Amino acid sequence: MTLPLPAGVLFDMDGTLVDTEPHWQAAQKALAENNGTEWTQADFEASIGRPMERWAQILSARGVPGSIEQIIDHAVSFVSEMMRADMPWLPGAYELLTRLAAAGVPCGLVTNNAGVNARLLAEAAPAGSLQVLVSADDVTSPKPHPEPYLTAITRLGIDPARSIAFEDSSSGAMSAHGAGLNVWFINSHTADPGVPTSRMIGSPAEVTADDVRAALNEAPAHHP
Repeated sequence: MTLPLPAGVLFDMDGTLVDTEPHWQAAQKALAENNGTEWTQADFEASIGRPMERWAQILSARGVPGSIEQIIDHAVSFVSEMMRADMPWLPGAYELLTRLAAAGVPCGLVTNNAGVNARLLAEAAPAGSLQVLVSADDVTSPKPHPEPYLTAITRLGIDPARSIAFEDSSSGAMSAHGAGLNVWFINSHTADPGVPTSRMIGSPAEVTADDVRAALNEAPAHHP
């Protein structure tokens, strides 16, 4: 008989583990204002969790020079500098990663952010806590498509029906749900994820490793 796959946890990055959303907003706003156009709060909120190409195309259409890739690279570099200077962990995030690693729970990172920033976070995270990184560099179709989470599920070797995805955007929640994961949704800036969730929370500080382990053990194991 084939042994069942283990349960695990996959984390979004921006707005879930780290508070980098203000950095992205500042980068986008600077690109706009430096080229005589604007980037409003509504523009920023519409970009949260979405593929980077989407907001870069809007800025390009408003007159920001350069290719879509160059516009993205400029913003990514800005955010990278901010992360290197001070990793903005959300309350409880580092501690949760620490305790899940100590408990031997398989964990990974799934983000629409660039690979360079995913690696920066992994380097700052507790040793061995994030065993898999899936960024925009690793997929053809970013969130809300399920490909990023499906890729992480395969690389981490977990059973999605028994596993959890932490997300803070409707785009990310759609991606995780489409991949068959149980969504724990951080509703700090988005009230309605648009898909069924297993739990709604305000921040990682509201979750303990015991909460996660109990949930992972609740679902029956599926045999591949």
